[in-house]
Amino acid sequence: MAKPISPPEETDDNIPTLESLAAKLGKPESGLLEALLDGTTEARLVERGRQIASSRVLTDMRRLYATAHACWSGASKDKRETLRGFSPELLALAVEQALALERLLDAHESAGQKKDATRATRDAALRERFSSALLLRDQAYEVLRGVAGAGKEAREELARALGTAEDPAALARGLTQLAALGKRYLAQKKGPLAVRARLMRLDQDYVERLQGAAEALTQAAKAAAARPAGQKVTSGDLDRADGINLILLEQIVRVFERANEQDPTIPRLVPIATRRLFSRSAKKKAAEAAGSDSSGGGTPGGGSTPGGGSTPGGGGATPEDAEDPLEDHGAPV
Repeated sequence: MAKPISPPEETDDNIPTLESLAAKLGKPESGLLEALLDGTTEARLVERGRQIASSRVLTDMRRLYATAHACWSGASKDKRETLRGFSPELLALAVEQALALERLLDAHESAGQKKDATRATRDAALRERFSSALLLRDQAYEVLRGVAGAGKEAREELARALGTAEDPAALARGLTQLAALGKRYLAQKKGPLAVRARLMRLDQDYVERLQGAAEALTQAAKAAAARPAGQKVTSGDLDRADGINLILLEQIVRVFERANEQDPTIPRLVPIATRRLFSRSAKKKAAEAAGSDSSGGGTPGGGSTPGGGSTPGGGGATPEDAEDPLEDHGAPV
């Protein structure tokens, strides 16, 4: 017996991209987004978008908008009537905003990666500059120690000028002080100290090299500690865009949900990545099942209620009793 053939799995390769949907739908009219957001505050948009990552919103929109477009494109006149509340213009606006969110997220992530790369480069430059400056300082100490001679005061003065290398600032300060001391030694043109300076090859070029190393180290430390320039795309920008897209996504999901209740051949748009923002409840089905089970009791035309009363006109829950299948608990409404 031949094995049943499983239906092909839906893959990302089979799903039209947002760009291809935008090309088919065309650019929405100006002013549509403003009209849709009328009465919604910026703070509420940001707060709504802060509930979930932008990447998750995009994941659902890419899949669900493709399904919505395919359904509408092949729908009969009656099915389009059942999809009242949905329009190609609404989908075009939703796709446009999804693409805008995609661009914002790309820019935000690229800026973060660039910032990290810049920081790593600056840190590496500082480490290299610090290492070379430390070697130069130790060399300068030996050169100046030879020039200073064996006198106690001269040795103590040299030790104070050397300082420490506990951080870039301290090392740069020590190089500057050693350069100043070397310059003072060179000012003596005669005597034992001048002779020792010649023997140790202490000259003006070397003193300037010490000072230059100190300045370069200071600049490298400032560059590494500097804050990166403000990113063009902030987290608040992303949260606001997420809030806008969640409004559009929810509107389209709800329309298809109501249409599916009337015509099961119309697909439901089931969020996956954003499902926690679109929590569903089984209370409606439970209420309907309870109404069906109670048909054997009570009076004809009236279903029994827990309190002993009856619901007017028939058994089962009324629309007010049944929980909205897309009702959110603290999620976007």
